[in-house]
Amino acid sequence: MTVRRTRTTTTAIAAAALLVLTGCSKASDGAQQESNQNIAKLTGSTEFNDQRLGELAGKIKQAVQGRDLAAVRVAMVINSPSAYWTEGRTGMENAAKELGVQANFQAPAGGDLNTQLSILDTLRADKIDGYTVSAVDPKAVAGPVGTAQKAGIGVVAIDSPLSGTADPTVYLGTPNTDAGQRAGEAMKTLLNGTGKVAILTGSLTAENAVQRIAGFKKALEGTNIQVVDTLNDDADPSKALSNAQAALQANPDLNAFYTVWSYDGPAAGQAVKAAGKSGKVLIVADDAEPKTVEFVKDGTVQAMILQRPYQQGYLGVYVLTAMKVLGKEAAAELLEPYLEQKDGASTLSSGIGLVTNDNLQTYLDDLKKLGVSQ
Repeated sequence: MTVRRTRTTTTAIAAAALLVLTGCSKASDGAQQESNQNIAKLTGSTEFNDQRLGELAGKIKQAVQGRDLAAVRVAMVINSPSAYWTEGRTGMENAAKELGVQANFQAPAGGDLNTQLSILDTLRADKIDGYTVSAVDPKAVAGPVGTAQKAGIGVVAIDSPLSGTADPTVYLGTPNTDAGQRAGEAMKTLLNGTGKVAILTGSLTAENAVQRIAGFKKALEGTNIQVVDTLNDDADPSKALSNAQAALQANPDLNAFYTVWSYDGPAAGQAVKAAGKSGKVLIVADDAEPKTVEFVKDGTVQAMILQRPYQQGYLGVYVLTAMKVLGKEAAAELLEPYLEQKDGASTLSSGIGLVTNDNLQTYLDDLKKLGVSQ
C-alpha cells in the first residue's frame, strides 16, 4: 500500500509538472506570437532629404562655376573611427572629385577627445579653408572651433550640433530629437506599449546622444514602457558589449534595447544572440553598421533608425567650398531657404529613415547607387 501511494504521488507530481511545463510553454509561445505580431506591425520608411539637399548642392556648384577650386582645402573630422562613417567618407570623396577640391578625412583613434582637439589645432595651424566636425564633446571643441572661425576658417557641425562658438555654426545632419522620437515610436509598436528597455550609448554628454535619448523617452511618455538602464561605453565597442551583457544579466525580464551610437547596435545584437534571446529581447538601433544590417536580416535587430552620413560628407564639402569661394555671407544666402530650426540649431536636415527587414534591400540598393557598399 505504501508503495502504491508513493507511485500515485509520484505520478501525480509528474502530471502536475507536465501541466506546469505545458502551461509555461503555451505562455511562452503566446508571448512569442504576440511579439511576432508586433514586429509585423512595424513598417519601414525612408524620409531622407536627398532631393532637397541635392538641389542645394546644384545651386552651389552653379555659383562657383568658372572659379579655380584646385587650391581649396577642406577636411572632415569625425568623432570615432567606426564603420558608420564609411558612407560619409564616400560622400566627401565624391563631392571633392565633382568640385575639384582637396579633401581629407580625419578620425581620432578610439574616439579620444584630446586627439580630436589636436587634429583641430593642426588644421587651424595648417590654415585649412574649412572643416566639418562631429564633436566628441561639443563643449570642449567650442573654443577651438571659435578660434578657427575667427581665423577665417569655415566650420560646419555634422552628426551633432555645436553651440557656444564664435560664429553660429550650421548643423548638417539628422535632427537628433526627432530621430530619438522615431526610435521611441518604433519601440512602442514593438512592445505594444508595455515592457522594460535598456539604453546603450557612447556618450552622456555629446549633443546627438543627449537629444536622441530625450526624444526616445518623450515618445514613451504615457506608456507602460520603463527604461531600466542607460549604460555609457565612452565610445568603446568592447565596453558596449559588456554593458549589453550586464543589462541582460541584471534584468532577466528585459524586453528590448535602444542603441544610440552606431556600434551599440552590433553590441546589443551579439549579446542577445549569445543569450539565445533573438526575437525575444527586441532591438531598435540607431545607424546601419554592416553587422547591424546582418542582424536585421536574421531577425536579431528589428529596426534601424537611420541618418544620412553620405550627405554629411557630400554636402559638407559643397558648403565649405561655398564659404571659402563665395564668402560666408553669400554662402549663408544660398543656405537660408534650406535651413530649419531644430534642437536650437540652424539645421540642414538630411532626414530620418526607419529600416526594417521589409525595406532593407531597397535601402541597400539606394546606397549602391551612391557608390557605398555594405
